[in-house]
Amino acid sequence: MENINLTPEESFNIINKAIANFKLNYRETAKVFLLWGWVLAIASFSNFIILKILYSREALGLMGLLSLCNWALFLLIGFIIMFFMERKSNKDKKVFSYLESYFKNLWTVTAASFIIATFICIKLEINPPPIMLLIAGIATTTSGLLIKYRPVIVGGMAFFIFSLAATFVSNEYISLIVFAAIICGYLIPGYSLKSAKA
Repeated sequence: MENINLTPEESFNIINKAIANFKLNYRETAKVFLLWGWVLAIASFSNFIILKILYSREALGLMGLLSLCNWALFLLIGFIIMFFMERKSNKDKKVFSYLESYFKNLWTVTAASFIIATFICIKLEINPPPIMLLIAGIATTTSGLLIKYRPVIVGGMAFFIFSLAATFVSNEYISLIVFAAIICGYLIPGYSLKSAKA
């Protein structure tokens, strides 16, 4: 190995780059939590309204289809916004941390789990929310433990509690359980991350 003579400034830049590789930008993470928090909160509340209207009109046959379309629409909106957020963020970013790469992989696998779980729930004719909240709880708690940030850990644990609660609620009110879970699991930790100093 050959000796490389570095100026103090070059040494300092190398050290700063190495430190940046292990840091996570809390504000960027907050944007993702807040985006999905608001998208999913609006989706779950609008789903409650759709189910309430269908129950009152006794149009039970349309419930599954309209509910699925409602969720699909909001998820599509969320993914489109997320795509442009990521594109802008990656364009401005000079250093990518290992932690950010891990989070991207964690949430990509989580998204795939949501999709697969949805198909399983449809096939088995069970309500998806308890399973979805459980998956969200696993990923959110893991994220919080990784960055050692208590509000995200508590938000993830809230998903576990709401997952259990969703098993005891009738079909039309299950969307309100999801709504409350999203507020506790994504929005409150998201606003906390936004104000945190990394």
